[in-house]
Amino acid sequence: MPIKTTELLCSSRSWDGAELPLYPLKKPELKVCRIAFSPGAKTGWHHHNVINFGIVQQGELTIVCQDGNERTFTQGEAFVEVIGTIHRGENRTRKPVILDMFYVSSEGLEITTQDSSTAKSLTPRPQPKDREETRVFKLILALGKQKLPRRQLVAEMGMRQKSRHTFSNNYLRPAYEQGYIDFVFPNSPNKPAQSYCLTSKGLQLYKSLTR
Repeated sequence: MPIKTTELLCSSRSWDGAELPLYPLKKPELKVCRIAFSPGAKTGWHHHNVINFGIVQQGELTIVCQDGNERTFTQGEAFVEVIGTIHRGENRTRKPVILDMFYVSSEGLEITTQDSSTAKSLTPRPQPKDREETRVFKLILALGKQKLPRRQLVAEMGMRQKSRHTFSNNYLRPAYEQGYIDFVFPNSPNKPAQSYCLTSKGLQLYKSLTR
């Protein structure tokens, strides 16, 4: 079989569009790390002091910056990490994530700095006040930025298929009445292929729940 070369990445900017800094002038030191995220796992808030880039080997990884800018990278996708910008990595799925990171550093230079004080200064996540709000929050976290039909949404929530009436009354109706979700086909609410998505209000709550 002939050798095949596929370029996965070529960039002088990080994934957020910022230009990369100059390479260190001291003796170079290269480091490769494999990072495994269990379902729902998150790193602490931190920033990098050196150029680094990675490849998602398995699953989906979301990188969230302190200012709210975020991007999700899927299996096989390569990216250049932000430098000097406070951020964290999150596995928002129910499957493990494996990430290989490559650091271009120099001897004695710290590649990552933890920013624990930043995390403490952030507004705490909203907490549900009752059972109904707990259900609404669960639905919003499962739906995220997707457009999902009822059956797939139930699966994303890790639930057994309930009757249409029960799921609608306990989850869909409260979220819809509170303005968090909407129909993908608003003019045909009973359409067999009907799906649901978050409204702008729902997206704001989603970001608050996942920060």
